[in-house]
Amino acid sequence: MPFPYIFTFYSFKGGVGRSLALLNVAYTLAGRGRHVLVVDMDLEAPGISGFLDRQKELSAAPTAHPKDILSLLWEAIAALRADGDMTEVARKLPPLSNYVRAISEDKLAALRPQLGQLGRLDVLGTDLERNYLERLAELGLEGLPQDQLMALSRLFHHYFKAQRFPHRPLGLEAFEAPLPTPYDYVLVDSRTGITEIGGLCVGPLADRLVVLASLNDQNVQGTLMFLQEAGIKPKPRPADDKPWDEADAVSVDGTDNLSLGPKPTIVVASPVPTGEIEYKRERLKKLEELLGIRPASLSYHPQMGLIESIFVRDYPEEYLAGEYRRLTTRIMAQASDDSPSLSRRSFALRSEKKDLAGAITCVLRLAPQDPGPGAALLRQIGDLGKPSDDNDRWAMRQLHAFLSQYPDTRQVALNKWGNALSDQAKTKAGEEADPLFEEAGRKFAEALRLNPDSHEALNNWGAALLLQAATKAGEEADRLFGEAGRMYAEALRLKPDSHEALYNWGNALLIQAKTKAGEEAGERLRREAREKFLEAERIRTGAGAHNLASLEALEGNTSEAVRWLRVSAASGERLTRTRIAANANFDAIRNEPDFATFVRSLPEK
Repeated sequence: MPFPYIFTFYSFKGGVGRSLALLNVAYTLAGRGRHVLVVDMDLEAPGISGFLDRQKELSAAPTAHPKDILSLLWEAIAALRADGDMTEVARKLPPLSNYVRAISEDKLAALRPQLGQLGRLDVLGTDLERNYLERLAELGLEGLPQDQLMALSRLFHHYFKAQRFPHRPLGLEAFEAPLPTPYDYVLVDSRTGITEIGGLCVGPLADRLVVLASLNDQNVQGTLMFLQEAGIKPKPRPADDKPWDEADAVSVDGTDNLSLGPKPTIVVASPVPTGEIEYKRERLKKLEELLGIRPASLSYHPQMGLIESIFVRDYPEEYLAGEYRRLTTRIMAQASDDSPSLSRRSFALRSEKKDLAGAITCVLRLAPQDPGPGAALLRQIGDLGKPSDDNDRWAMRQLHAFLSQYPDTRQVALNKWGNALSDQAKTKAGEEADPLFEEAGRKFAEALRLNPDSHEALNNWGAALLLQAATKAGEEADRLFGEAGRMYAEALRLKPDSHEALYNWGNALLIQAKTKAGEEAGERLRREAREKFLEAERIRTGAGAHNLASLEALEGNTSEAVRWLRVSAASGERLTRTRIAANANFDAIRNEPDFATFVRSLPEK
């Protein structure tokens, strides 16, 4: 999904309700793990900037670059004078970090999701204390020709789409660099009325529109006039309407479509009075008849007459907070980013396209807004998914990082998180691999702290230490082999019939023996490995047979090697000529007639 999606909030009259709707949607999105940029383009009455400043919602102003939306507009208008592709012009503008301020983390803490992490919430607003009106007049926006305004709108569209910020998602370790990350949503507060700035905001800049209209005749007629000017059709979109972009679902549920077209547009009746029930019904019905669709609603709340509020954070139990949350869900559905859309997309990616990383990414987006189903889907994918490349391995790390937040799944998730780190370490070498192996060990240690009887965690930790030992030499390798053996010994103390621990321990001894070829220590290690494989075989037929065959081959015992390979095949292990050819342990007997005959009886792959 090509994030960010740019939504412009517009109203023919009454900017306060529009600005508060935008802010409550922005805070809700951040609480659902989405990264949001709020752009205050109501330049003559920058209500969002004033509200956030008065309420001390913003972090401290940057000292190195005290710039704002007017500064960016200056840069953009100057850039338009240069010829060139719009994407290239946008790339040459200064980064957005020069102009934005973040909402303070403590102002978002109450919205933190149960599963996942808070999204970033940045504001591109105005500095009202620095000769604001004088600087606005000097911009001369009213004098810009229509074609330049539209070019400016297209430039901002490309600019916002291209912006990245450093982010540390769940699953990223402290030693790894932050990831360049796009915003998910850009919410633009447009100037009221039909104006130059309004045209800039609702033109090429916007992917989608959210149009707010109160229920009096003047506002309804003005809104209809704006929709006509903007080319928005006052009738429901047909089911076969051409999608605006790849996330445009046209109709969300087929019966309650709140979107007009061709540019996807949500219409919101606001504020809707709580009294006068019959008259309210009449006015809503009238607006529905004029538009051809039933608009969403935001009710009037007495609190709004006293103080502007972030209802979804400060008064989450109030009915208006619920309406803001429902509007947010509707907006997310317009980007195919709501729970049902993400669930459907995840299933299709996993079952049809075999895209494990894509399927996990969808559920990771679902989980913060719908933690119960999200956790269930993550567990399901984690149990079935087998990573095949670095994208898959990174996605699996994130999956287990999410599940480690849930008390009921934390211990198991930490164990699997350690496995995911170890799997990724196998694809690296030296200084790249070691931090991943070490972090895997910390995950296993925490899993054991939560459940000291977890033989699975001990077995997995031993496997990670074995993999790391295989990348080392000398005393460092011996130390890691020894630690792996201690893990397997402890796993067997907890579960004496663990043929997995015996097999793994034997394998560790066999690999270590290869580092001591020709030495007495090597012979001793092979004997110990044989004992472990034979013990595993006594617990479950076939558990150690393949490696016993390898040991016999190393010692030149062709008949015994073939016998153990037959035991392995009879127990259900798939043997192929390709697999046997890749195992160097069989080189010593590869040309022996009995061995060659047996190998020819196997399938190729």
